[in-house]
Amino acid sequence: MHLARYNQRWADQDGDGRIDLTYQFLTAPNLAFVGMRLDGFSEFNAQQKAQAKLAMQTWADVTNVTFTEAQAGGEGQMSFGNFSEGMHGATAFAFLPNSHPILDGQSWYRVPSDDTWSGWLRSRASGDGPNQLPVMGSAGRFALVHEIGHTLGLDHPGDYNSREDIWLDWLWNRISGDDDYGLKADVVEDSVGYTLMSYWSETNTGQDFAKDDASVYPSAPQLHDIAAIQKLYGPNFSTRAGDTTYGFNSNTDRDYLTATSSADKLVFSVWDGGGNDTLDFSGFTQDQEINLNEGAFSDVGGLRGNVSIAHGVAIENAMGGSGKDLLVGNELGNQLRGGAGDDVLKGGGGADELWGGAGRDTFMFSAVSDSTPQASDRIMDFTTGQDEISLAGMTRGSGLNFVGAFSGNAREAVLAYDESTHQGTLAIDFAGRGLADFQITTVGRMAVTDIVA
Repeated sequence: MHLARYNQRWADQDGDGRIDLTYQFLTAPNLAFVGMRLDGFSEFNAQQKAQAKLAMQTWADVTNVTFTEAQAGGEGQMSFGNFSEGMHGATAFAFLPNSHPILDGQSWYRVPSDDTWSGWLRSRASGDGPNQLPVMGSAGRFALVHEIGHTLGLDHPGDYNSREDIWLDWLWNRISGDDDYGLKADVVEDSVGYTLMSYWSETNTGQDFAKDDASVYPSAPQLHDIAAIQKLYGPNFSTRAGDTTYGFNSNTDRDYLTATSSADKLVFSVWDGGGNDTLDFSGFTQDQEINLNEGAFSDVGGLRGNVSIAHGVAIENAMGGSGKDLLVGNELGNQLRGGAGDDVLKGGGGADELWGGAGRDTFMFSAVSDSTPQASDRIMDFTTGQDEISLAGMTRGSGLNFVGAFSGNAREAVLAYDESTHQGTLAIDFAGRGLADFQITTVGRMAVTDIVA
């Protein structure tokens, strides 16, 4: 885990398997502020405090760390404060554990002052300073989660840090569409698409978090951040250990995991402790690609590569919206619902239940193991002449031979329908052993012309 390469962490002093940290919002400059020659101290305002608490919560959700507001105590102390000038133009900065007893746990955030030329220009360029009024999806919330990541022990993916006039680079990069990723990124996946500890745009790794001419920042740990912080402190399996819904109809009680409108811009990596869980993106109208495999990325709500599933997480169900969606299952028994639109559903392994919804839908199978007689996929709303079953990934264009009964020849297929139960069955002998090794069932009749092989 490159982010935790220096192995700087808080110590579990009482041996209970959990790191209990305290934190405070400074009300006056401390010794470190003076020693670093910072200017323009100010206390966190109410909005900063509320967002800092939400930012800490995102880390506590994924790993065994707790945060309690107190002036001192715990197995480590964190502090938050604002400055207006100093530290070579940095927008915010923090210190890793075991850096120095005076500095450990501190994070500082620039709040521009109009009293100086640089402060005036900075405030105009950044909308009066994103750190001053952070909200979900903003650069200010991103900075809080990023800097708290440092105080917990995570570094940048590469050996770079903020430097003089980096904020001018930030402004120029957004005007020109250029940055230094190719020169300064040490690893290919060094972008905020994989880790919010990165300085580089998600577009460098093929993702895009912009919609309606507005970009959104991650508001919680991303895929690599979760893996790295869990390397230091272990995974928190108590988080969302019951049946959980992400997106629309969310019961997560987390702002960044919740959608209420098709205009919402979601950016998150799912960490989930157990239960029967659902990615519900049914309220979006854009074409989407939803992938339930751990470590995979999905294109949700008009963004690209904006939702991922952390390693070690099992999500069972997915719901598409009214666009032309692609839903990809994993090796569990999934429930996939395409919704309106001409959708493609790929269940993968396990006994899946597949709903195409309204529109001309395709149910795609790529391997014999996707649906076996022992664990058959069931298409819950098949409409003959409209929907399609694609087996081209298995037959590779060699076709099937439809017969009344198996005779021991490979690629023989038997198609049946029970009028009393309205259940159709497609059984195929790919191995040529005289019995089915692939089988799917449908609610609704299938015809030979519905099957692409």
